Amino acid sequence: MGDHYSLPLVRELFYGNHRFSDLAALVGAPRTLLTNRLRRMEELGIVERRRYSEHPPRDEYLLTRAGRELFPVLMALLDWGKRHVPNDRPAERMRFKHSCGAALRTKTVCAHCGEELRYEDLRLERAGRKSRST
Repeated sequence: MGDHYSLPLVRELFYGNHRFSDLAALVGAPRTLLTNRLRRMEELGIVERRRYSEHPPRDEYLLTRAGRELFPVLMALLDWGKRHVPNDRPAERMRFKHSCGAALRTKTVCAHCGEELRYEDLRLERAGRKSRST
């Protein structure tokens, strides 16, 4: 997912753009590169390709369950971008709304205690080793 154009592709799929020609125009990737990215994402189980026209043959791309699980990651990046790198591109003006009616804003919390995660509160432990107290 770290390849150039992969996250923008996932973003556009979340926005409901599923056809190759739309993805090519919105992401701005060369067509051969876009084809390779979509094939790789299909191999990884992030997208699935579905034929919507036989004559001429045309496919659309849909997020799989694994692809849809990228939603919190993408939302966190979009939230960060809106706060720190504002721009006025049409795609950046789109907003997701939650079923409660409010504009969606993400919050990452500890699954154990429910507190919001802050970098200052984290410590890194290597797997298989006990942490040392100082």
